[in-house]
Amino acid sequence: MKSFFLYLYVAFMFSCITALPLPVDNKRASSDSLDLKKKYAPDPPITHNVNIGIVFTDPESSEEAGRLITIDLYGTMVPKTVMTFCQYIDSVKDRLASRHSYSPERDFDKILPNGAIEGSSVSSSSIEETEMLAPKLPEENHSLIHDRPGRVSMIKDDKGLKFIIETSETPLEGESVVFGQVTAGLKDLMDKLANVKTDENGKPEQPITIGYISSQEHRVQHAKEAHEKYLQRLQDYQNGDLEKGITLKNYLYQGSQRKLEDAKYNQLHHPLPKIMLGISVLLLFYVLAKYRKRIFNRSSKIVSIRED
Repeated sequence: MKSFFLYLYVAFMFSCITALPLPVDNKRASSDSLDLKKKYAPDPPITHNVNIGIVFTDPESSEEAGRLITIDLYGTMVPKTVMTFCQYIDSVKDRLASRHSYSPERDFDKILPNGAIEGSSVSSSSIEETEMLAPKLPEENHSLIHDRPGRVSMIKDDKGLKFIIETSETPLEGESVVFGQVTAGLKDLMDKLANVKTDENGKPEQPITIGYISSQEHRVQHAKEAHEKYLQRLQDYQNGDLEKGITLKNYLYQGSQRKLEDAKYNQLHHPLPKIMLGISVLLLFYVLAKYRKRIFNRSSKIVSIRED
């Protein structure tokens, strides 16, 4: 009987281990590390949607690839920073419209050690406006923080203003203003773009460029009221009402790809096959425990009738 419970314990531990998620390999960032059930603080009202088609060299196949991401901007929170980024979008649109091929210049300068993707300098249509805005970044609202992958923020360095897309929950060093969130295409951003080959300084070996960009402004009716409702949801979340929070599950994919990838993910990560495997092992141990005398005695008899 003691042996039976020992077998039962071993089988139970084996089924628990097989149900655990696989470890994430050594990458700067990986979507496998995401807890898709974790609740984050709610986001502010959306004032703009930006679609960016990014062209890069796939780190696995070493072939040129393109991925589309969507960024939501929060103009009710940080209007000056959002304005500057929209001016940058307009300048990229003009640049792409002036030729029929992708730009040879880099639109993303560096991949940081934590996987954050650093864009090139944000050139406003008015350089004077950019120079005037840069010193005022401290005056913007800093209540949005780098608490989740996909956060988009503006920083200021020696070359001027730059935007950074986070692929982890690691806070950025130095002063920055969060003004947006990647709400589609986050998986490719973390698994592909954050892991392109770079030199020792984080500069991509092959240029990462923008091949397509579009934006749409949302006229928020009763903006003040919408913002107040957001603040109430945020306060409820901070007071422990996690139902007012959001998850990153719907941010991983683009459109129809989201449904297909969700189906694949559910098939690969559904616990039923692992549970069935654990039950099968348990039954095997049970059979061995119950009929061990017959099995092993039969074997011993076969050995005993052998002639020298």
